[in-house]
Amino acid sequence: MCPPTEREHELAERGHELTDREALALLAAGCEPFSPAVGVETAEPPECLLLDVTGLAPLFHGERTLAEHVRREFLRRGWKVRIALADTIGAAWAMAHVSADVPQSRLSLRESSAIFAERKATRAHDDLEDEAPVAVVPPGETLPALMPLPVETLRLSLDCLRTLRELGLRHVGQLLAFPRASLAARFAPELLLRLDQATGEVAEVIPIDHPPPAARAAWTFETPTDRPEMLRHALERQLEQVIGQLAPRRQGAQALHCRLLGQTGRAVEVAIDLFRPSASPRHLGELAWMRLESAGKKISEPIASLSLAVTATAPLEEHQQELFGETERHGVRSLQNTWQADHGSRQLALLIDRLSNRLGRAAVTRPQLLPEAQPEFAWRYEALIGNASPPVKKARPKKRRRTAAGRNDVDSRFPSGGSLSGCLSRPLSLAREPGLLRVMSVAPDGPPLRFFHAGVEHRIHRAWGPERIHTGWWRGRSVRRDYYRVETTTGHWFWLFRQLTDGRWFLHGVFE
Repeated sequence: MCPPTEREHELAERGHELTDREALALLAAGCEPFSPAVGVETAEPPECLLLDVTGLAPLFHGERTLAEHVRREFLRRGWKVRIALADTIGAAWAMAHVSADVPQSRLSLRESSAIFAERKATRAHDDLEDEAPVAVVPPGETLPALMPLPVETLRLSLDCLRTLRELGLRHVGQLLAFPRASLAARFAPELLLRLDQATGEVAEVIPIDHPPPAARAAWTFETPTDRPEMLRHALERQLEQVIGQLAPRRQGAQALHCRLLGQTGRAVEVAIDLFRPSASPRHLGELAWMRLESAGKKISEPIASLSLAVTATAPLEEHQQELFGETERHGVRSLQNTWQADHGSRQLALLIDRLSNRLGRAAVTRPQLLPEAQPEFAWRYEALIGNASPPVKKARPKKRRRTAAGRNDVDSRFPSGGSLSGCLSRPLSLAREPGLLRVMSVAPDGPPLRFFHAGVEHRIHRAWGPERIHTGWWRGRSVRRDYYRVETTTGHWFWLFRQLTDGRWFLHGVFE
């Protein structure tokens, strides 16, 4: 048995003062004998501890025995828990939260094996020896285990669950039977993300409970000063210290926090965010000094101290340059191009850092495509720095998934002849608002022959379509359109659509 840790003594003494997350973080110390990686789930409020037990089962004579060891240790310390062992975090979370009457023969899970222990609101003093469910899903049987479970076990928001109930979708198996394109068109991206995390299509990482110590440095002046050269010298010395603290971890600073303290106690704080992690004191110093110069206008007194903390870190990128392979095939020019591309990428990151910290993160953005049928809502602008939703990494997609992802609900036909090889199917830019057009066509529902735009008549040489876009009733006001890509006799390309509800034509984009 493992003796109580100092963190658990703190939990016993200050339990009534702690939040759920703080209490679970202290309780996680008791799981360290069973896993080198222990974390608390990111949901609010948190309910589960997460343990990575990959490859540890032989040390405990099997996965179920390992789970029983964990359960008995929590019972000994006064906690009643439910435990599930699974291939994925999502599946283990689902099995730990499902009711105990689910047939045990349907259980299965493992590989990135995670154990979930749910902490009750109060200690279970009544009957600590009651058997709590222990669910162990065999490797590779995640899908059979998930199919009969209720959709509530997918960690979805209340709004998403409410919509699923209205549509009569009660079990995970019903969702998996739908084409992915249909789910993407009818629900928020959250649903597909949670499904993919549960089935293992998208990797999910356990947030480690014990973060490395923060990199910090501080400088106190013997006499408060307002001389820029002294302030910059102090900043450079601090940056060297924090970069030195990160060097053994092979990490760079992703975000910094600087604090200026005036001689009367007035403080000014600034945050510096980076596009890529950096271990360059010169680059970090330029960004920090730029922000401090603008923030210094808010404080009109000498500075007594300056402190610096790295609030976010990330592994540094290392690239192996090719020396002989590219040269033999493409000559020295190709090797030079490779170096220039890598150098250009670094310079672009430096430019993004400077612009974002000078103009603000919201001013430096990029378009992000969204799985939305209606073209004007199929994208959004995202800040290049400080984006809270980084792209997820795919983890060994299965053939069934690839096939489902390749399906499309859009009805696209090309009755007017011609090939679109070499031509974009969508214009690179759309009009802010579709513009009403006067169009002549062969038939009321046929392709256009000519149209008038900005007082000019355009005769159509070739047309491709219609591509029908139809949003469902669950989106509010229904949108029903037939889109055509047209080439005029003067060689210009336009993207037009006819509104099926009233037959009116609109110009939505121009191919440039």
